[in-house]
Amino acid sequence: MGLFKKKEADATPGAPSVDPAFAQHQATLASVGLPTQDGALAPSLTAHSGFVKRATCTQCGAPKRLPSTTAYLYCDYCGALVDYDFRLANAGTNAGITNTVFHRLMAPLQGALNNARATGDRDTYRNLQLHIFRSWLNECPQAVSPRARTDPEFRERMAVYCAECAVTKDLDPRQQPLELQVNAIIASFQRVPQPGGAWLVAGDFWTMAQLWKQQMDLAYDEIERLGVADLDPDEPPSGVARKMEYSTFCQTWLPHLSPDHGAHLLSMYGLTGEYSAVEPVATHGSRCGGCGADVHTVEGARRVVCESCGQRLDVATGAVPCQHCGSPLSFPEGLSHLACPHCRATTHRV
Repeated sequence: MGLFKKKEADATPGAPSVDPAFAQHQATLASVGLPTQDGALAPSLTAHSGFVKRATCTQCGAPKRLPSTTAYLYCDYCGALVDYDFRLANAGTNAGITNTVFHRLMAPLQGALNNARATGDRDTYRNLQLHIFRSWLNECPQAVSPRARTDPEFRERMAVYCAECAVTKDLDPRQQPLELQVNAIIASFQRVPQPGGAWLVAGDFWTMAQLWKQQMDLAYDEIERLGVADLDPDEPPSGVARKMEYSTFCQTWLPHLSPDHGAHLLSMYGLTGEYSAVEPVATHGSRCGGCGADVHTVEGARRVVCESCGQRLDVATGAVPCQHCGSPLSFPEGLSHLACPHCRATTHRV
């Protein structure tokens, strides 16, 4: 989700004609899976419906085969969270809306946060962060896993996890000197205008990128060491949360780097070559027994996550026709009967 860096949406560049060097920039970015738009570099990394994020589930070992409609990639076979798609995370206006809300909620508490951090008051800092994240997730459940949209308990657990991550990082004395260096370097950057309204960053970018990576590695090493990672209600495999953080950082800066530098950044953060074209896959169609959305599952799937409401569905035994309207329903885990989301008739699973 990018716990430690929120990104404001960029303005959309508009000029369709570009010079040869800029066209080469687009081609290079496209070759590593990054989109362009109307003859100019896309302002943020957007979704390609024809591509799927390469990922292998560490729970069951299955590869990701179906494209996701959300940034949170769940295993097509067992429903475990396996990865994060930074292009989908910033598609459309979602990133701008959720980040604007987050900063609005944080602004009036920034002084109190700074004071608690300066004095090492972990309890006050935790309570402030918890208030911010609770409010943010209630207003913007779409900012995290689709499970947050319909599950208040999940949202609360996510708020607790996010707040504890912030405490772990921000009150680590090793972080402040790194943060000061990163912020000073970013403040010294200059924007070099490019055709189409885009801009390239000029300055000591690589020192900043390395220092920021050091910050994140320190943070997530500590989050894992202290057991804070166990609070994540999505129960991701080890390393997924850290990779999500890397993805957010790369998404922020890739549109503002040259082709060679963009490829180098992806390599530095281990994100090179992570997208491939979707190959035709035979699927079974059903409807989510929780919200009624269409669900497509691959042969051999046992549990999947509905990308509309986030409920985990037991698909191992196949869909159950509604006893009134006939809709093929996949039941949420643990339920033996439900009210059909289409006609509200009670349907039982034998």
